[in-house]
Amino acid sequence: MRTLTAAQAVRQIPIWIHLVSLTAALIATFAVAATRPAPVVTWVPGTDLAASPSPPFRLTDHRGVAFDLDSFRGRPVVLAFLFANCPDVCRLTAAGLKQTLALLGDVGNPVQLLAITTDPAGDDAASVRRFLGRYDLTDRLIYLTGPKEALPPVWASYHLFVNEDGKKGLEAHTDAIYILDKAGRQRSLLRSDFDPDELATALRHLLAE
Repeated sequence: MRTLTAAQAVRQIPIWIHLVSLTAALIATFAVAATRPAPVVTWVPGTDLAASPSPPFRLTDHRGVAFDLDSFRGRPVVLAFLFANCPDVCRLTAAGLKQTLALLGDVGNPVQLLAITTDPAGDDAASVRRFLGRYDLTDRLIYLTGPKEALPPVWASYHLFVNEDGKKGLEAHTDAIYILDKAGRQRSLLRSDFDPDELATALRHLLAE
């Protein structure tokens, strides 16, 4: 009996068996690729946050209505940290968001604007209503104000610095605006000097994902 080398044995295998094996390998490769999450390709202005999961929270707005972040899945979210009597960056943020909505028009209706207070003592219902009305955001931005004891853990989970003085109230806070995609992932971190045109363009792409 003649002993075949490995190479000779392979050459004697019918070609159709090689083809079947190759086809099976390709199918397995494509099956693995199909189970991988789709790559995040949409460009979003600001600091790239690598699509990291957004920390969950459940808070109430200035009207006493409770909301949790997961309830907005399926919609892009713009999450800002504000206080109604802020003399500078919060006004810039609100004005920029108003302009962004105007640029989006009806296409932007699914986009959810959220704000979390950094001054629960000062952000009473009347103050929040005035602030939202000043920027035509009454029906577009959900302004979350409490419960007061639930806010510090949320601030911490979003890396927010809030400096409160026991007598003077809020003195300073981090200028932060998070852009979340429809899957609730953090795509970008903006500041109050963001470009509304760039944000509107990015939100259109996030809506299409």
